[in-house]
Amino acid sequence: MVWAGVNEPLLIAGLGAVLIGALLPWLTSGMSTDRWLRAALALVGALACGVALQPLLRSSALSSTVSGAAASAVTDVPVPPAAAVLTSAACVDTLSRRMGELTAASRLASIVEAGTPEPADPIGLVSGSATGTYHAVAEDLVGVARRQGVPLFNRETLGSLDNLRKLADPKENAALGFAQSDILSVLARAADPADRKAATLLRLVLPLYAEEVHVLARTGVQSLADLAGRRVVTAASSQGSLHTAENLLRAAGVTPGQLDNQQTAAAALCSVLTGRADAMVIVAGKPTPHLASLDALLSHPARPLDQVHLMPLALPTDNVGYEAARIGPNDYAWVREPVDTLAVRALLMAFDFSPRRTDYQQRRCGQLKRLGALLQRELPALARPPHHAKWREVDPTRPVSGWRVDACSRMQARH
Repeated sequence: MVWAGVNEPLLIAGLGAVLIGALLPWLTSGMSTDRWLRAALALVGALACGVALQPLLRSSALSSTVSGAAASAVTDVPVPPAAAVLTSAACVDTLSRRMGELTAASRLASIVEAGTPEPADPIGLVSGSATGTYHAVAEDLVGVARRQGVPLFNRETLGSLDNLRKLADPKENAALGFAQSDILSVLARAADPADRKAATLLRLVLPLYAEEVHVLARTGVQSLADLAGRRVVTAASSQGSLHTAENLLRAAGVTPGQLDNQQTAAAALCSVLTGRADAMVIVAGKPTPHLASLDALLSHPARPLDQVHLMPLALPTDNVGYEAARIGPNDYAWVREPVDTLAVRALLMAFDFSPRRTDYQQRRCGQLKRLGALLQRELPALARPPHHAKWREVDPTRPVSGWRVDACSRMQARH
């Protein structure tokens, strides 16, 4: 050791000088008691010890500094956070933004340019929420109609039941609207006489496309029977989804603990993703932006999509207004395997203006006649891009039970 080779003798000499100074009277049997001599020996010894120990003190200080720095470095290393959690607020924000992006992208293909003035004496087309398939398909139809001089405009609504009520209300400027094929059974058993009467005042203009029933459920929920006593949600913006959920649960003999339709689509989805609800029912033509938005969570560290799945559905025994359908990975990036489900048929409906007893009825019936001719002529064009892919499913000859055909538009459907 380098320190020992040089400083150890000095340390010994220094300790010796201090010791001699302290013991000098005893060593000389009291003959030498000179205080100055004793002080000088102690001082020389202390200095020698200090010089000898200085390298050791420096090394110790350096070691302390290094140890402190190392400890500080360990403290400053970021501690891996606990498993990431998807909070409800973060989930709603993520899905809302993603739905907005998807909706904006679909609108880029719309033929109706922003800021286009409303035509004189317009025909109201009641569709659905701005993020839904109804609204996107309606935009295509409005664009084609206006190019042909038919003054159509698109109105955002709460969906099927809201549309049918607006169509039946003479105070609403709503001559056309979208509805689900299973909504007739809802109107037929409605407690409100006005709803029951509405069914007699409405007519089928054109059968459109399949609206798939999407049931996003927690992985522990494998069938409708598993929803007994549990919380089921639908979006406040989709009354049709609520009524389809009620129909299917009733047909399966299932009573949920709660059926909630008070949330936005994003909030309802997040209720299922975070475990605050057991399932959400969405009836919309695939791919709907509501469920397509879940791709924004594919890389989330909490892996919320591992906790949910699309629940399969079979045709109910007492089947009214439903058809078989399938949803798969080609429809939604987060779906792993194809899922068998149900679909309702989207219908283009109109108020019955055929009596033509008033000037208003005559004018509206004439407009519907022009619209019917336009649809017959433009359906092939609507089935091509940039229009919504659901137009490719439209078959005007497709049978639809329960609804009477509109006499003004005279679309050639068989029933």
